[in-house]
Amino acid sequence: PIWISGGCWATLSGPMSLLSWNCRGLGNPQTVNTLKKVIRIEDPTLVFLMETKSNEEWVKIVRNQCGFKDSFIVPSDGLKGGLALFWKSDIKVDVLDSSLSFIDALIEGGERIGCWHLSGFYGHPETALRMDSWRLLNSLRDSSQLPWLVIGDFNEIKCQAEKEGGASRPVQQMARFNASINFCGLKEVGFVGPKFTWLYQKRDGTQIRERLDRALASTDWHSLFPNAKLHHKSSSVSDHNPLLLHLFSKKKIPEAQEII
Repeated sequence: PIWISGGCWATLSGPMSLLSWNCRGLGNPQTVNTLKKVIRIEDPTLVFLMETKSNEEWVKIVRNQCGFKDSFIVPSDGLKGGLALFWKSDIKVDVLDSSLSFIDALIEGGERIGCWHLSGFYGHPETALRMDSWRLLNSLRDSSQLPWLVIGDFNEIKCQAEKEGGASRPVQQMARFNASINFCGLKEVGFVGPKFTWLYQKRDGTQIRERLDRALASTDWHSLFPNAKLHHKSSSVSDHNPLLLHLFSKKKIPEAQEII
């Protein structure tokens, strides 16, 4: 690694990637096996997990099984919630703050990119408390002036086109989410794969599909990673699809030197 101005480390390694998944409980052996398989195949640099529904000791065991040594864990409240962030030892992560709804961190490392701001985010599952999530998101905007990425399960959609089946989402409910996104100056990271990231199978056999999981980023983050691409992966053990974000930074080409 090399030291760059601003007090951050940058490495000359290959592209980074980030796996984000609402796993719906690490107590399920099938879920753990699926997580291990995805990590083995995709080899992510960072892993952000939501709804671990586990204590810190068990999450660390799962972390070790997945081949990671470093982590920050927010234990679940009984069998509710729980967050975890795993990362490879060749990058540095400085966690700024956390709760059952988020893990806020500075990431140092990658391909000559320096520092950037990561917020792993989990929107409140109760509609009545969703505004608390947007107030929280708004407050995270000011925790750093670095390029900012927010990724996770927001438990909300931006427009009716992000929902299929079931009752229409109230317009005002979506408007509050969009207002928070605009207030924070965030824009979508483009994705490939299935349109919807969450599936609910009703008893009558019908389904509800929604795009609840996404990645949002500031303009300067998009400039830092202009070729970033979000992949919606598939999963049979959770009602949420894992998200895999590939980060390809701008190539810094040295200035030409005149040969005398």
